[in-house]
Amino acid sequence: MSSTKSRIRSVFVFSVGELPKQQLLGTLAVNFKLLKVLDLQGAPLDKLHEAVGNLLHLRYLSVKRTKVEIIPKSIGNLQNLQTLNLKDSQVSMLQIVIFSRLRKLRHLIIPPRVKIREGIEHLEELQMLQYVEANDDLIKELENLRQLRKLGICYLKREHGKALRTAIEKMNHLQSLWVWAIGSDEILDLHSFSCPPVSLQHLYLNGRLETLPNWISRLDNLVFLKLIQSRLTGAHAIKALQALPNLIELNFFNGYDGEQLFFDVGGFPKLKSLYFRGLEGLNSLVREEGGLPVLKKLQIVCCPQLKEVPSGIRNLRELKSLVFWDVPTKFLDRMQPGIGQDYWVIEHIPNVQFVWYDEGGLFRVGTPREFQDVRESQRLNDEPEELEGVE
Repeated sequence: MSSTKSRIRSVFVFSVGELPKQQLLGTLAVNFKLLKVLDLQGAPLDKLHEAVGNLLHLRYLSVKRTKVEIIPKSIGNLQNLQTLNLKDSQVSMLQIVIFSRLRKLRHLIIPPRVKIREGIEHLEELQMLQYVEANDDLIKELENLRQLRKLGICYLKREHGKALRTAIEKMNHLQSLWVWAIGSDEILDLHSFSCPPVSLQHLYLNGRLETLPNWISRLDNLVFLKLIQSRLTGAHAIKALQALPNLIELNFFNGYDGEQLFFDVGGFPKLKSLYFRGLEGLNSLVREEGGLPVLKKLQIVCCPQLKEVPSGIRNLRELKSLVFWDVPTKFLDRMQPGIGQDYWVIEHIPNVQFVWYDEGGLFRVGTPREFQDVRESQRLNDEPEELEGVE
């Protein structure tokens, strides 16, 4: 028996539809006391029964994508619980008494709006803490979570920077760090690490930096970097990143305020995916010989000041996919097959996609040839019809 919306797994798999939803967990608690995995993802539940606290062998509990609003205090009885997944649920607050007893909890995944004022210092085995909302007490308690592999923290204020840096410096196993500022104009004060997290592989920063923190260039294990609303300035703003030996994917979203970006000789030796979006002042990309040697995917989105296709793309011999999205139509015209002055730059790339808005404001996706056909059709429609009988 199974359900595509919810799964309750021990030795058997049950369908939520077999029992009235209010009785389901109570029945499980009585008859399946050895249950270790309870996955209610997508189930039509708005309440988590107190009886779930009787499942003392439970190691995994998920109410992801349900309407559950309250996690009962009885959850604190689950001293073997290792994973609590509340993502996309309606839970808005977790009580301190719950954390004080869940000493084996390793993965805590919560919606960004969930408030945890304090109490997480007891979770010394925690390895994943995602989407937690920043406050003074919580950030101070992070210092005790030295086993963390993944940390995601949102609504960070500038004044939280020092305490967060102090906590992160004690997380010797940290592999993924996701930080959201409280607003797009809020500065992320993350510049002065005495000992950066050298094991870090994934870094996501959403907030103003203005200048790139120098410790990022020392993250030799970093493979993924995403910068949103960073507002870096200067043509060489990303110079410090280009020597990162293992960086594979780099995403910029409103991450740069300058007009030009330079890619140095030998820059980004292992980068395979490069994504630019919302660089409103950018008018040119300059790639020196040997830069981006293994790049396979390049996406340029919403860069309205771009004037011409960077000629350096011609020499990206490993490039397999190129996407231009929401750039000026005149810019795309330069790449029309056979007639566009910059078509020679991109003709060697197997997969080239344009995403644009037509004259009616409709969203269109197509190859350069399909874009050319649309432009030709528009041109013919715009030509005035000849009047019959006029020589």
